[in-house]
Amino acid sequence: MLTVASPADALAAIQEHFGAIRTRVVSVPLAESLGRVLAEDIRSREDVPGFDRSTMDGYAVHAQDTFGATEALPAMLKPVGTVHMGQVPAFSLNKGECAYIPTGGELPQGADGVVMVEYTENLNDGFLYVQSSIAPGANVIYRGDDVKEGQLLMKQGQVIRPQEVGALAALGVPLAPVYERLRVGILSTGDELVEVSAPQTGSVVRDVNTYALSAGLSAIGAEPVRYGITKDDHASLTAALSIALRECDAVLISGGSSVGTADMTRRIIDEAGRPGVFLHGVAVKPGKPTIVGDIGGKPVFGLPGHPVSAYFIFRIFAAPILQRMMGVIREQPREAFAIMGRNVPSNHGRQEYLPVALTEEDGRKVALPVASKSGLITTLVGADGFVCIPRDAEGLMRGQHVTVTLF
Repeated sequence: MLTVASPADALAAIQEHFGAIRTRVVSVPLAESLGRVLAEDIRSREDVPGFDRSTMDGYAVHAQDTFGATEALPAMLKPVGTVHMGQVPAFSLNKGECAYIPTGGELPQGADGVVMVEYTENLNDGFLYVQSSIAPGANVIYRGDDVKEGQLLMKQGQVIRPQEVGALAALGVPLAPVYERLRVGILSTGDELVEVSAPQTGSVVRDVNTYALSAGLSAIGAEPVRYGITKDDHASLTAALSIALRECDAVLISGGSSVGTADMTRRIIDEAGRPGVFLHGVAVKPGKPTIVGDIGGKPVFGLPGHPVSAYFIFRIFAAPILQRMMGVIREQPREAFAIMGRNVPSNHGRQEYLPVALTEEDGRKVALPVASKSGLITTLVGADGFVCIPRDAEGLMRGQHVTVTLF
């Protein structure tokens, strides 16, 4: 008989055991930092850009010299030089003078704007004819316009995306301070399991969970360590778990979490170390017989063997704490708002996660339940996300507004 916890109580218990644990801080080359989690705040040590520069190909000028200029009555300015990319101009501009400047070139001393080359004419008579007036600061990015020295640009716990990689490059940060990736072992248990390359003959089942969970771990920035298929016997599972705990920071065991004579997962986790299992049973569908243990500060999750159940338990209960251990500040999941496309009854007393596909009718998003029998992984292939049905609800009604958590 399981002592079933509510989803909120289960998450709180997991947080209590592992919420304060963080992996080591390491420095990685900027080119390898994508998807890693910043271990410290990033402040700029300098102004970016470090000089006033042009945003256009054109002519650096005193803006006041162009006031009132038109195509019929252009301003006459004297060219006195050319700005070269990557070089500080060796001259300054006086009133009535101009200098050619390429996009990104440094503004010469005395200039306060750039006239686009399209609004100028050169008749080779020693003057440049400016046919449009500009305001001071036109077509110019000033020193520090992007980032000021000392400015907080990124926060600890932020996942590094391509744009952060670019910003760190602009700040001159060759090594990114990040949290070390968690190594998470994956054990698939079951006498019926075979490798994915094996023919489907007799009563065997291909090992889906090893690969689905491995992909899920990679997606959250962890390093999956696959230990393959473990038979349903005490010695085999004990040995496999011992190796995984020695080599990894956390372990996922799929299969063997329900109550039954062959299901030894809880006992084996308890025997592996202290404090042992602190959660067995969560009031959710799918995934009620979930196990969570703490072996010397290392999380061990006993997930259901059914692939859909294993996926949801991993996503809802395991992934958040594993991400937190890697320093991730929990962000709101991507969501869509829709109306239910048909009535859906639900079991009493359990929070249910319902896979849905999103379609559009009359300009509104509609969530349609993905019909499938229990445990079929292809259920998730046809789904865009899932709807959470509260444990005290009798189901969802056609036309009811729902929030869809997107995969």
